[in-house]
Amino acid sequence: MPKVVDHEERRAEIADGVWRVIRRDGYAALSVRTVAAETGRSVGAVRHYFEGQDALVAFAMQTLADRVGERVRRLGADATDLPGLVRLLETVLPLDAARRAESEVWLALTMAARTDESLGAVWRQVHTRLRGLMESCVLTVQQVYGVDLDVATETTRLHALTDGLALHGTLEPRLGARRIRAALTAHLQQLAGSPAAAVDD
Repeated sequence: MPKVVDHEERRAEIADGVWRVIRRDGYAALSVRTVAAETGRSVGAVRHYFEGQDALVAFAMQTLADRVGERVRRLGADATDLPGLVRLLETVLPLDAARRAESEVWLALTMAARTDESLGAVWRQVHTRLRGLMESCVLTVQQVYGVDLDVATETTRLHALTDGLALHGTLEPRLGARRIRAALTAHLQQLAGSPAAAVDD
């Protein structure tokens, strides 16, 4: 019998190859040919799934966003207090090797999205979803802890803090998961009207 090919699995494997090329060699080295070599496939085999580099990279970016989004969905129902909100927001922060790798790839793709419309469309969609996540967290703090917040302003502040922690954690790994988590926790405690606990260096 002919072998049954799982096309979605093949596409996901190719997306993994895109991420590995970006992390090792940088976005400028990315092409259908380099991804084919990385995944042990012919150029024709990669083009069977993707018409060209634009479609390939857009799919890889969307796949990465969906992977993070699935983690957010899994934890969202339990984010009903400060510890739960911290755990939820940690899903988008580079607190371990796997998430740091995702963040490195996302940063490279974000820079490329400034001039690549196919990537720009994915980036704007993800940015909107992230802002929605931040707003949901602010609303949860307001409702659970009975504080009166300027939701729009605090959403922007939380989004900026989270983006900044992701950027610093990606570019300066020595910052460490402990310091990132402490900064995020302190901010949420401030929103909830709770005193922030000091964290030793």
